[in-house]
Amino acid sequence: MPTQNKRFLLIFLSALLVLGFTAGCGYNIPTFSHQGRLMTAAGKPVTGTRTITYRLFHEQTGGTAVFTQNKQVHITNGYFDSSFGTADVDPKIFAEKTWLEIAINGETLTPRQLLRAAPYAASLLSGAAIAGSEPITYTHSGQKNLGSSLIVYNNDSSDMGGSGVTSIIKSSVANGSDEKMDVAAIKGLALGGTKSDPGAYAAIFKSSHFRGLYASKGDGSSLAAWFTGDIHVSGSCVGCSLAMTSKNVGEESLQAGDLVAAAGVEIDDDYDFPVMLVRKAAPGDQIIGVVSTALTRAPYHPNTLAQGGYDARPGPANQNDYVEVGMEGLIQARLPQNSNAKIGDFVGSGSMGVTVAPNAADSFGQVMSAADEEGLTWLLLNR
Repeated sequence: MPTQNKRFLLIFLSALLVLGFTAGCGYNIPTFSHQGRLMTAAGKPVTGTRTITYRLFHEQTGGTAVFTQNKQVHITNGYFDSSFGTADVDPKIFAEKTWLEIAINGETLTPRQLLRAAPYAASLLSGAAIAGSEPITYTHSGQKNLGSSLIVYNNDSSDMGGSGVTSIIKSSVANGSDEKMDVAAIKGLALGGTKSDPGAYAAIFKSSHFRGLYASKGDGSSLAAWFTGDIHVSGSCVGCSLAMTSKNVGEESLQAGDLVAAAGVEIDDDYDFPVMLVRKAAPGDQIIGVVSTALTRAPYHPNTLAQGGYDARPGPANQNDYVEVGMEGLIQARLPQNSNAKIGDFVGSGSMGVTVAPNAADSFGQVMSAADEEGLTWLLLNR
């Protein structure tokens, strides 16, 4: 590999990207093992110490170096064994094609070398599977009992520190459709254990000083999370209200805030789920709850875990449409204008409609606010 003035000839070159450990940093940094034989242009082996400059480029020719390092390398009979790379090497450099350029005592050798992946690195492409058998007692970076086939460690403790794992998908097929098994940005499968001897959790979330798990609902969805079985909560539920999936079987349409009366129950045969039947409350009815939103029943997909369900939608719910009915907790209700209820009053139902009740026992809720511009009043339902 001659230079332009043919002073040196590098007749053998090996540059291999490996992961070298940096003591005290708690993570690995990219380093290169570099061997070769340096000859003069006349074919004589070089002996002595030379300055080798290593540069990394994203272009085969021209461009600006994305990394540069000078090394004093001892050469014997032309042969040398060196390495380069420091904590300054950003691993994201290698997310695109990278070329290595070498200069000997300031004289650049050409052409640049395209860095190629080591065999193991080639396995870490899209679709890669990282398999391992790490015991639970495995410790990494001072964190005990990790026991994971893959550990992602973000060591930035500043207020700009990012996430450990960010997973993004852009599937155009709805989750739960027949065309796909369940699609998720992150999915956990715990395959060990039996009914009599349960295995591991599919997911564990812990936080030292803040929320262990945050779930946010998307546009058009009424739920931030969906559970297909019983759940156990060993703490209090802050800001919660009890609601039931219901079906409007009355002739009048329902909208958010309407008071409803019970009309029975039916079982959704697909979901094996009880659906309360309701209608708009009339004078003399026993009020059981307040409509919070209309619902759309999602199609049933029996081949998936997330089978569908009921999602919020805007607008009224006509006869045989689905609604969510709040039954306990804080919810906005539409009280009749002639109810004359004030903040702190208990309200109940009677032959004349909704009226101020003498006490909590004779009421379905307590007024917590004045009516807003849409006529909605916050009620604390006490069913």
